[in-house]
Amino acid sequence: MNNILDFTAQMLGVQDLKVIHTYVNNGIFTVCAMPSTISGICPKCGCTTETIHDVRVQDYIHLPIWGTKTVLVLPIFRLECKCDPDHPFDLRYSFIREYQRQTIPYEIYIYNLCKQNTIENVCLLEGISHGKCQRIFNHYAQEEIDSRPSKKVRFIGIDDLARRKGHNYNTAVYDLETHSVIAMFRGRTKEDVIAYFKHLSEEFRNDIEAAAMDMSRSYCNGVLETLPNAKPVIDRFHVSQLLHDQVDDARKHIQNKVRKEEGDKQKVFGIRWALLKNFEDLEADEMNRLFKVCDEYPELGECFAIKEEFRKFFKINTKENAAAFIDYFKELVEESQIPELLSFNQTLDHWREYILNYYDCKISNGPTEGFNHKIKNIKRRAYGYRNDKNFEIRVKLECA
Repeated sequence: MNNILDFTAQMLGVQDLKVIHTYVNNGIFTVCAMPSTISGICPKCGCTTETIHDVRVQDYIHLPIWGTKTVLVLPIFRLECKCDPDHPFDLRYSFIREYQRQTIPYEIYIYNLCKQNTIENVCLLEGISHGKCQRIFNHYAQEEIDSRPSKKVRFIGIDDLARRKGHNYNTAVYDLETHSVIAMFRGRTKEDVIAYFKHLSEEFRNDIEAAAMDMSRSYCNGVLETLPNAKPVIDRFHVSQLLHDQVDDARKHIQNKVRKEEGDKQKVFGIRWALLKNFEDLEADEMNRLFKVCDEYPELGECFAIKEEFRKFFKINTKENAAAFIDYFKELVEESQIPELLSFNQTLDHWREYILNYYDCKISNGPTEGFNHKIKNIKRRAYGYRNDKNFEIRVKLECA
């Protein structure tokens, strides 16, 4: 019998515990045990005491043994010290966190399950409450996040992402060097951005050299007002995306005009993707149809040529050449007198300084967009989050 109990004690995998009895009831393997030594250190005077004040029995969920749900039944001794006998203290077990009803090995097992599954799935699998499962995950996830080595943050990316359908947005801040999420907070207005950065230490804010973003006035102004050494860097691919949108708006304008004047929209219908594609990626039939339409409607041909000309901007390596190209490109657009493209010129004028900042820091919002996609997958996997803190912990754990 002693050999069986000793074997069970080894299977439990915890130290300083003596198994005194085991039994199985309703498919639950119950292990009755007690500490190998009954003594504790007084939290007030630091002396060791063995005087027992009283004892109660408590059960704790442990790791399954042989595939069977396992419960530890342990005595909870209250010890008293000579320095203050009227205020006894509990004898703590090293493998159980304070105020918890499960062992640390079991909690780590639950945490590892939660990393690969949703909280709801783990609850159904293990038969524990959603709140308990979430608290276990949050505790160990926060420990893992806090244990990561800290590094000076120099370059950040800022972008928004929808919290739910409608105008409900969060702002995410990323470290572009370590590829990790620094923070998520509600809102995307200038006031929201300023409030977040102001709660950070002055040293942290002074270390930031540049912030990559899209053409958002609230993000740009928030960075300028709170980060004294940071340069806003407008992502060049967002500029290109805006040009594509303006070219498409010009196509829609011409298409509607043709439909009203000639009553036949089929002439310019179905060329959207051919117009927006890179020239070398066009299929033969797309190229033939595009050239045919551009011959009949020269404005579309101008839009396509201007869009292709702007691609040269991404091959420029120096700030001076980039500034010269923007001036050249603006003249090209002004000669075309296409209203949609003229509004793009105004955008270039407004954001010129911050677009050119790219050549000082060479950062983009590309990693940020990748993180946003991953965050959307996290949210979709859980069918949404009602608790912002739970969402932030999950994001910080996985996006690193």
